[in-house]
Amino acid sequence: MKLTINEIAEIARVAKSTVSKALNGQKGVSQEKRREILELAERLEYEPSASAQALASNRTGSIGLLIPHEAAWALSGSYWAAIITSIAQVANRNGYSLLILTPENEADLSAPVEAVIRRRNVDGLIIGAEQLDASVTARLLGEGIPFMFIGSNTQLEHYSVDVDNAGGSERLVTRFTEKGFRKIACLAGPAHFLYNQERILGYRRALEKAGITWSAVSHTVYTGAETKSAIFAFLAAYPDMDALFLTAGGDLLLDCIDVLKASGRNLKTFGFGAFDDYRFFDYVDLPVCSIRQPLREIGSTAAEMLFSFMSGKIPDPMHRILDVELILR
Repeated sequence: MKLTINEIAEIARVAKSTVSKALNGQKGVSQEKRREILELAERLEYEPSASAQALASNRTGSIGLLIPHEAAWALSGSYWAAIITSIAQVANRNGYSLLILTPENEADLSAPVEAVIRRRNVDGLIIGAEQLDASVTARLLGEGIPFMFIGSNTQLEHYSVDVDNAGGSERLVTRFTEKGFRKIACLAGPAHFLYNQERILGYRRALEKAGITWSAVSHTVYTGAETKSAIFAFLAAYPDMDALFLTAGGDLLLDCIDVLKASGRNLKTFGFGAFDDYRFFDYVDLPVCSIRQPLREIGSTAAEMLFSFMSGKIPDPMHRILDVELILR
């Protein structure tokens, strides 16, 4: 059974506060008494509790990951799961635990941030940046809580890790134009997310580079019903559409396939591209081109930058942009 600090104090015949000061290197204890207490603690194999160490150092031993989406949606796919895994691994190597935070309402990220500030239960935060506003980060800055972004934000510039959104999209759509596709539509996520804006930019660059003036862009909030409605609208407005570029993947692609299949299109000759790669794409009997993001590297890089901040070092460069891989099928 482990000894408590009270028992060490009783054996040494000193106050508990004296033992605490001796064990934590604080002033107010004579050198002789400090040496006596340390020798006693070592001989009796005393181990301070994690909570006591945290209180003594004003640290919680935890970092947080704030995912800017409701838990049912964010944690059901592979994107955040891969990022969580790599952040947790870096946290564990640094002797920290990882706390996952999600909002009850995606439109309001202030609630989980205010909870963190009130409870003081993390030493730093990694935040998915797409839905943040200045008031949330102002609170963190005011409280002195270190934080990093995954992704970028149209309103705020802060230390972040992201992927080459525009460049990856341009490479994928260029592949389509090289294969002879000319009526390539683009279905993107919410227009106010910066990564969607960058991926649309890459789409348009590829068309311009190929001398194609035709373009069609629509947006969805990633629900199945709205995605299917957008594809029906594309087909009605552009019956000669021959390819589709999606700025995300997963169920978004499957919803699009459902509508195109029901329309009677020959899917074997239709071009499908997605800025996300999933293992099940290998088993879809269609030639899906995709952009594979380095999800593990995104998480580990963000965590390493946060720990750098927490140790008093400024990460350099301010923005880490990671390359992506074009997957051809």
